[in-house]
Amino acid sequence: MFIKRNCSRQGGKTYQSVLLVEGVREAALRPRGRPPKDAAVKTRVVHHTLANLSRLPEPLLALIEQYCKGQVPVGATPAVQVGACYGLLAGLHALAGEIGLVAALGSDRPAKLALFMIYARVAWQGSRLAAVRWAEDHAVAEVLGLTTFDEDDLYAALDWLQAHQERIERALAPPIAPGATFLYDVTSSYFEGQCNELAAHGYNRDGKRYKKQVVAGLLTAGDGEPLSIQLYPGNTSDPQTFRPTVEKLRLRFGAKEIAVVGDRGMIKKLGKQALGEAGYHYVTALTNPQIRKLLAQKTLTPELFDEEPLAVDYEGRRLILRCNPATRDRERQRRLDQARRIEARLADGNARLALKPRAKLATLLKQAQGWVDHYGFSAWIKLTAESRTVSSTKDAAVGAELELLDGCYVLETDLPATVADTAAVHARYMSLMDVERDFRTMKTGLLELRPIFLRKAERTAGHALVTMLALKLVRALDRRVAPLGLTVADAVGRLEGVRLVGLGAPALALWRLPDAYAAAQQEILAVLPALPAPKLSLKKPVKRRLTQPRRGRVSPLK
Repeated sequence: MFIKRNCSRQGGKTYQSVLLVEGVREAALRPRGRPPKDAAVKTRVVHHTLANLSRLPEPLLALIEQYCKGQVPVGATPAVQVGACYGLLAGLHALAGEIGLVAALGSDRPAKLALFMIYARVAWQGSRLAAVRWAEDHAVAEVLGLTTFDEDDLYAALDWLQAHQERIERALAPPIAPGATFLYDVTSSYFEGQCNELAAHGYNRDGKRYKKQVVAGLLTAGDGEPLSIQLYPGNTSDPQTFRPTVEKLRLRFGAKEIAVVGDRGMIKKLGKQALGEAGYHYVTALTNPQIRKLLAQKTLTPELFDEEPLAVDYEGRRLILRCNPATRDRERQRRLDQARRIEARLADGNARLALKPRAKLATLLKQAQGWVDHYGFSAWIKLTAESRTVSSTKDAAVGAELELLDGCYVLETDLPATVADTAAVHARYMSLMDVERDFRTMKTGLLELRPIFLRKAERTAGHALVTMLALKLVRALDRRVAPLGLTVADAVGRLEGVRLVGLGAPALALWRLPDAYAAAQQEILAVLPALPAPKLSLKKPVKRRLTQPRRGRVSPLK
């Protein structure tokens, strides 16, 4: 590389430019005709302009020119100047560019802010204000070209994301071939506050009673790659979210002749009707009451449930039956442990009645009935009170009925056997576990969709999209580092150790990559795309806005 200074006069005016140029030797153009035998290949040096440095101050230009010549910069300090953390953002940005995430979002400022939030979600989580504080020690300007921004800019970027969600998801979606399989599942996330526009009371999967929540539906490809995420008010039932998903597949992604896999209770009458109207097929599972109804009608018999899946034709559909021995043993052992826990509590209560004459028999009977009802054993375990003693008896017939479907499940599909055999349908349904794993990663694991520090519905939807795009990036990173025996958290920790090195005086803010890396960092960098050179940043550094300074902290705006 070298500095090239140009000077020209046009219209009585002098124009000057300073370019950073790299000379590359390439094969020269061959003249017409057949070349002589054993003729040497001619080459030429071609100059490629890397950057226009015309706006840089002269001291900085001199420093860059000396560095290109391999000379020791004039005025350089003997101590090494260590800059901001570069490897984490640069590595994630290079990987995001490889999987198409950078191109899908675009190159304008809101897109860069969205990319920053995605990278911060992978590495830091937290709120928008926390992300701005986290940016103070990371080379955001050198990687993304972002300089001054605060949490209000990130909130505006969330609005931008929500407005462009359809375009972004369509750009990231792979080509959909006929016969493809899609997975769909629903979860909920609760709120600690009360003011979010989507928050409502509903069926809470997190076990947080009396807390408002939001419902999230995640659509993925057959291999578990996330395609789309949609938020609904917290009181929306699972089947109500299914028809909009079918319309999204048909209109947004243009899918034809596909199969949608949904959990039990998800694809019901209206969902099947919507799939039929779109020309789609489905794979789902029957609920426990539905299976027992078929057993009562003699359509199914307990002997059909085996470790190997078995298909049964029923009213133009296929029912696939299977019994998982490991699940069966686990469910039966859990039921026995719960019954023993009730008996142990009952024994303690009877001992207390014997020692304390003022203790009431009715009180213990009421408590014991509450224990039985809590586990759903009211038909199996009967309680009787006699002579200041509460005893329990088990109905053997009811117990056998409870054990009948332990580890058993039934899948339902309208896919023809010529398209997918029994094993293929079963494998497609088991793929739903990948979606459940992604939900764990998004909600309480690495990405932390919850807690949600937002109020507006549009920004909450933008936050969910950030989390889903971060999930795509995490999956890509995991595919790179898993063969090394490392986790995503290990890779993030190692990349944070890659920092920029100062060239010349710190006031010039000229940074470069280090000449060598530690072995642990080199192991991660070897499986990632090459780190790009840091961008020049001559503007103000990232600042954080504290409109409500906390105790002991002074706002930087004062």
